Amino acid sequence: MSSKGYVRNNGILYVGSYGERHQPTIHVCRLDPSNGRLMILQKMDGFDNASFLALHPNGTKLYAVQEVAEAGGVGGGVVAAIAIDPSTGLLGSVTSSASTGGEHPCYVSVDAGGTAVFAANYTGGNIAALQLNDAGDIGKLSSLMQHVCEPGPVADRQEKPHAHCIAPMPGTNYVCAVDLGMDAIITYAYRESDGTLSKRYECKLTGGYGPRHIVFHPILPVGYVTNELASSVTLMHIDKENGTLAQGATYSSIPADYDGYNDSADLHLSPDGKFLYCSNRGHQSIAVFRVDETSGELANIQHIGGGGEQPRNFGITPDGAYVLVANQRSGTIVIFRRDPVSGKLARAGQQLELPSPVCIRFA
Repeated sequence: MSSKGYVRNNGILYVGSYGERHQPTIHVCRLDPSNGRLMILQKMDGFDNASFLALHPNGTKLYAVQEVAEAGGVGGGVVAAIAIDPSTGLLGSVTSSASTGGEHPCYVSVDAGGTAVFAANYTGGNIAALQLNDAGDIGKLSSLMQHVCEPGPVADRQEKPHAHCIAPMPGTNYVCAVDLGMDAIITYAYRESDGTLSKRYECKLTGGYGPRHIVFHPILPVGYVTNELASSVTLMHIDKENGTLAQGATYSSIPADYDGYNDSADLHLSPDGKFLYCSNRGHQSIAVFRVDETSGELANIQHIGGGGEQPRNFGITPDGAYVLVANQRSGTIVIFRRDPVSGKLARAGQQLELPSPVCIRFA
């Protein structure tokens, strides 16, 4: 799916940050795999709160949300498409943008065919599909699905729906929307011909969990969800044929003897699917789990400090050698080496100062 001449896995990564449009909120960086050193190649302004990023499958466009309540006097946030130089990975001009149809979009993803972007609007409590043309530019808003629920057990966080993630289910035409306010994961069928979504299934999780992000195992019929409000990770059993999910076992993302504030945030699987990683804001750590190769069940094997305050999003390099942790409050990206056999992390001794980093995406 790569375009001719595009350089894959060359250490290029993109960092989205909170900040005002006159500030650089998108950075292009390069990680040197020989020494774990991270450097900034390019800074880009013009985006309010570029809090989440996604890449077109062919690597020619970067999509960035602007997590705002309104833009240009129009209610709702924005998603923009930015050209990527195929030879260097550097960013060019904004080639298109559109409203996400809801306030404060906090997540964006792209279908495997590169025909649509999907956005989750946190305050709006809805999810959107926007069609892409052959060049990867954003067209019309083709679907806007409003979530509805009664207030949840955590009154100050679950007073209404809060869509926090929307991710395509690999190998299917389904997308899964994770809603923190609803304590639910909703499966939608995506129709490529007209870019529309239709609800197929709703999986309710234990009340008060506050699910945030979902990832899918590359081999096993399972996925994993971070529960922000319960500081845990839940194993999800998946039927890809019907797009259904069922709640399995839940595992704490923090040590049993920790009783302070914590919100679990991001999670990622290692490229081989043998280990799962989860970030903790409050405990300020990354939890490491071993994945059972048959059942997908988890066993905690490590908690390691994230090297700063509020480790929100993080990324694993495509070769699995490094983990880069974005510490939002301390304004640092901290680099960890990853042992491919044990799955455990160790500080690489390098970090990069960068204001309010909250999303990392590798070219």
